[in-house]
Formats: sequence, C-alpha cells, structure tokens
Amino acid sequence: MLRLGLIGWRGMVGSVLLQRMREENTLAGVEPVFFSTSNVGGAGPKETGGEALQDGRDLRKLATCEALISCQGGEYTTEIYGPLRDSGWKGFWIDAASTLRMSDDAVI
Repeated sequence: MLRLGLIGWRGMVGSVLLQRMREENTLAGVEPVFFSTSNVGGAGPKETGGEALQDGRDLRKLATCEALISCQGGEYTTEIYGPLRDSGWKGFWIDAASTLRMSDDAVI
C-alpha cells in the first residue's frame, strides 16, 4: 500500500485538494499520513484513524512516505526538498508551489 504524505492540507489550496480527494475517494487504497508545521501532535483529519499530526520538518518521518504532496508553499519547499533528497529519499514530490518548476528534473 502506498504511503502518501500530505503537507499543507489545512490551507486554502490544500483544503480544496483534500475535499476533492474525499469526494473522488482518492485516498482509498493508500495509507495517508498528515503532516503539520504548526500543529504537530494535534488531531488529524478522519483519514488518520486517530493518529496525531506528524512533524512536517522531520526528514526521517517524511522519508517514510513513497510520495509527498505539499501545499505548504515555496519557503517550505526550499527548506525541505533539498535536504530530503540529499538524505537519500527517492520518492515522488508533488508540489503546488512554483519553486521547483524550472528545475531540470521537474516533471510538469
């Protein structure tokens, strides 16, 4: 089962994305992990099954996910993406921010 991390899901863009994912049952068949940069340990959405929100700056926890969807913004991407890749993470990074769009290895 794919372990999918979601960061920034409470903001304007992320909340719309999560609503659409719920409506289309996109999270069925994946193990969603919800991360936060401002409410670590807080209650997550119903899809967590009661699991607390994970630390969105913990590279080791982020690296446990095969794919990460970030709606957290460009500053977060700048802070986390490079170090996460440098740690050996080979997963898929899906980002609403424009930060990586012009990178040679970006897929649009």
